[in-house]
Amino acid sequence: MIAKISNGKDTGGLIRYLYGPGRANEHTDPHLVASFDGFAPDPGRAEDFTATRKLLVADLDLHLKQAKRLGRAPKRHVWHCSVRAAQSDRILSDQEWGDIARRVVQATGIAPEDDPDGCRWVAVRHATDHIHIAATTVRGDLRPARHWNDYLTADRELGAIEKDYGLHRVVRGDRTAAPRPTRAEQEKTHRTGHRTTARDSLRTAVRTAVSVATSPEEFLTILSATDGVLVEIQRFPSGDLRGYKIALADDTNAAGEPVWFSGSKLAPDLSLPKIRERLTATTDQPINRHEPDPWHQATQAVERIPHHLD
Repeated sequence: MIAKISNGKDTGGLIRYLYGPGRANEHTDPHLVASFDGFAPDPGRAEDFTATRKLLVADLDLHLKQAKRLGRAPKRHVWHCSVRAAQSDRILSDQEWGDIARRVVQATGIAPEDDPDGCRWVAVRHATDHIHIAATTVRGDLRPARHWNDYLTADRELGAIEKDYGLHRVVRGDRTAAPRPTRAEQEKTHRTGHRTTARDSLRTAVRTAVSVATSPEEFLTILSATDGVLVEIQRFPSGDLRGYKIALADDTNAAGEPVWFSGSKLAPDLSLPKIRERLTATTDQPINRHEPDPWHQATQAVERIPHHLD
């Protein structure tokens, strides 16, 4: 599970988005799965959607309005946390998502367990694989919420949740979970008739090159020789390798320029430092004294990479 946390200043705007159709009509059946008191009005289950939505926003903003009268309201009072399950995870029930939301707001300090003055919050579900938690960061005693390091505490709690629910275990610390393609990338893939997104195709090419390389230099040689792929190697003034970026030859933006991805944008473990670390660990093992020519090795490795990445 992955959490994404942001802050804003428009409670009503966030609620409208969560209960709206989404940017590409991707939201389905938006409804509450949990709330600060268990009785928050749910626009998704009400006959008068607009009136109920306004009631929900008013409930969330109650302490904020009181703090404003005292001149103590934070400028960015909206706390927004999305929690997403892995693609391979089973579909969780509303009750399970509600329990997960409660654990997240407790762990982050938004609404600590057994704290009657915790912040007001709701958890909205409008898809099978994720929820959104919306909170206002003014406590019942009108003090600001104590949610320092909320991303780290949420991430730590999600690790425990994965274990408790038998879900895919994301590697914490090095953040090796590859990011999902964005909706724009998915729509572009559909328009161009490709079977996979550019990000996924490039990730496959890089992982294949890493799997057969014995050094960072050989990895880049193999990658550069892969059909349909553009590679730009970045170096320090000393000439040492600094990084790389990669693009599909036929994937361009509106200006006709290649759409580049750094290794870390494909997946955190595909940055050059991570690849160097992995290959160095591999080459530390005893090797045969009669090594084949490096270029011959690279040529053989390239032949093992699929010619068509789509």
